Amino acid sequence: MNPETRTVASTAAVPNRASHASLPELRSMQQGSRTFFRRLAWLAAPAVLMVPALAFAQTAQPPAATPPTTPATGTATTPNGTATGTVGTGTGTGAAGGTTPGVDLGTPNGPPTTVAPTTGTGTPTPADATDLSGTAGARAAGSPPPGASEGRGFMDTRLTWTFGDDDFLHKTGELIPLSPTFGVGERSQYRLFFDNLNSRFSGRENITHLVMYKKLPAFIDHLTTEAALVMRFDLAQLAANTGNLNAAVYDSGSYLRLHYQTGATEKEGLSAVFFPLDTDRFRLGYLYDLSWGGTAASINQSIFPRIQGAAPGLKVQYDAEKFYIFGGFKTATIIQPEKVLSPGGENDVETVRVGEVNYGFLAGAGADPIDNLHLDVGGGYFQQGKFDLEDVRGKNVYTYGGSGRIVFHQGMPVPQSVDFLLYRNDPNKPLILFKPEKYDANQFGFSVSAELDWLQQHLKDFDTAGAVKDQAARGAAVQGVIKAGYLRFSATGIYRELNFVVRNVPGFIPFETLPSSAKTDAELFGSIGADYHFPAAHLTPGIGAGLQLPATFRSEFTDGGAPAQRVIVVRQQGDESILPYNKDRSAIVQARLALRWDISDMFAVVAWVQLIRDNNGTLVVRDPSEGTASLRVFQSPNRVGSAVAVQARF
Repeated sequence: MNPETRTVASTAAVPNRASHASLPELRSMQQGSRTFFRRLAWLAAPAVLMVPALAFAQTAQPPAATPPTTPATGTATTPNGTATGTVGTGTGTGAAGGTTPGVDLGTPNGPPTTVAPTTGTGTPTPADATDLSGTAGARAAGSPPPGASEGRGFMDTRLTWTFGDDDFLHKTGELIPLSPTFGVGERSQYRLFFDNLNSRFSGRENITHLVMYKKLPAFIDHLTTEAALVMRFDLAQLAANTGNLNAAVYDSGSYLRLHYQTGATEKEGLSAVFFPLDTDRFRLGYLYDLSWGGTAASINQSIFPRIQGAAPGLKVQYDAEKFYIFGGFKTATIIQPEKVLSPGGENDVETVRVGEVNYGFLAGAGADPIDNLHLDVGGGYFQQGKFDLEDVRGKNVYTYGGSGRIVFHQGMPVPQSVDFLLYRNDPNKPLILFKPEKYDANQFGFSVSAELDWLQQHLKDFDTAGAVKDQAARGAAVQGVIKAGYLRFSATGIYRELNFVVRNVPGFIPFETLPSSAKTDAELFGSIGADYHFPAAHLTPGIGAGLQLPATFRSEFTDGGAPAQRVIVVRQQGDESILPYNKDRSAIVQARLALRWDISDMFAVVAWVQLIRDNNGTLVVRDPSEGTASLRVFQSPNRVGSAVAVQARF
């Protein structure tokens, strides 16, 4: 919290050469040996000369595979659980509108499982498992590298070349955030508030994932073992040359998994997932923007404040045909004050700040009582260290709460964020996160969901010295998607109280409740979007728009006997604006018109024009009447930008 914000809140309250024979030694060979080597050289010469020609002419012909089979709708993933290999049904449940350039829309649409041909030994051979590790020119011919068919290699790769300007109405430096002129590269201002509500990413990143995956049957009947090392490479961070390697290469959900099958299908059974490094994929809540209990501190989404290092954990889940239930925990090291005996005195006590282990506990369940109805519920309790404020130092800080969701769907699977799934590089059950959207002129499907998240945070009472109390933080969302033939339409509404927006701090005033004299306004958000696909041209034009009333903290007081107020607008954690004296919040309007051209199943070009009107942005200028005093004024509210993105996803 910057000093001005704090003031407003306070007012309210190498090889081995020895192994090779020398030239004299070769000359000392017997005549018979010379004859042998001479004949061998004449025999080998034609073969050596043929290698380049073979390498140049070689093309990899993968074994033929039987036609893919499509799984039943709604059985692809386990809600709030793990992916079952094949993700989605190809129908898609995400927001319509073509409004998020180059983004997978909604639930990940994975491919059907391919039945691999068998070898003479009866062992299944994956369709792409051409063993060319010892064949010259294999890599140059575009064949898979050695080990790719064994679950080792890169996956979920996104490469994007973006050229544009997010605001060509103003010169660089006139507004905050700054907007350089037309250039190549991703900008945070390209992401509108209604983009990708169900993912942490905008869809225009340059990232890839190294997944070392292995799955084998155990020595115990019906038990399967799995393990995956998942590393994310953020290429933009590497190119930034900041020297911060931790922001460019980091764990993205490595895990070990045991699964004991108890039913007729592989899905049914008891599983235990061990996260040795980080548990950010293990969260509560369902829409990503409302989820809580994460551990991504670099993007202000860690439930553990002042966390040191990662947060490993464990998740145990039982899946049946019509329901699931799970429980688990995660741990984190948090710097907190502790009282210890002073080494130099007999009874002297001093306070030291050390890293101590804190726990978070999560549990939940879900069911499909009827074919088109799905229910979810979950809850959690998270230790968040201890207070380091003078009058409550050493007391515990914690957050607890619950989440619930109801989904009514037909012709579409239950929505789930890609960022909650476990990555599998299994050639027999491929996990493809960016399968192009499939359209059917005779298809009709819809999905309607409603979610509520209610947290209680144990914080210092701002109004009472030495006291602590619980403070509520609530959020809710309603979403609807309709798909009819080549047309898609979506609508979303979100409600978030100020305390929920800053739930990971915790509190608007860090570790303290709101003053009783202060007033707040909750965030209200609504958006709509639509797009239409032209299959012959592979074009999808779309339009999307949204309106947001941001959350506020309001300090009311009297100035010379007249009522006055100062308002702080909080768009999200870390994005705040202090408004001029006696001014209130304004609605933020954003819109985008986009056109997507799919060149292949992995390659697309997206062009868009966007408009942003936000009259809550302010600047600090010199007061012209006094010359030395600072004065807050509104900056120009309008921004118009456009860009084109060339993108590959594979």
